[in-house]
Amino acid sequence: MRVALVVVMSVFFLGTSCTKDDLCSGETPTTPLLQVEFRDYLDRDALKPVTDLSINLLDNDTTIVQNGLNESLLSLPLDSEADQSAFYWIKNASDTINREVMTVSFFYQRSEQFVNRACGFKTQYTNLAIDIEINALSWIQDLDLLTPNVEDEEQIHLIIYH
Repeated sequence: MRVALVVVMSVFFLGTSCTKDDLCSGETPTTPLLQVEFRDYLDRDALKPVTDLSINLLDNDTTIVQNGLNESLLSLPLDSEADQSAFYWIKNASDTINREVMTVSFFYQRSEQFVNRACGFKTQYTNLAIDIEINALSWIQDLDLLTPNVEDEEQIHLIIYH
């Protein structure tokens, strides 16, 4: 009887000691990533992966944000500690002869939103603006900023045509 009482009390205390705010579920929305889609410049509705794409921080070209991508969709983290993020976007990154490098900078305002005790705060980005120099020789030929606010990862924020 005594053992059963100890087991019941242990289960009770273990079951009630954790609250929903004590765990940060993978399903809980946190700071969103910028959703970028790559499309064909000539056929603007067609998805077009970038060959061997690498994205490095501009401040430190050895810090790789993304590497070896051959995808048509990219999730890019923006700096949650500053009002801008600047990157080298390198097409054909592993090919030293045909490598094409572009500098892309994002400017935005940040606002923090409390999620819960376990997850803490998440940062949302508003008034997103992009600085990029595009010319006839650039591998990026055009872009469309679909929304100036990065509040979730449910939608594409930026389309890059190449």
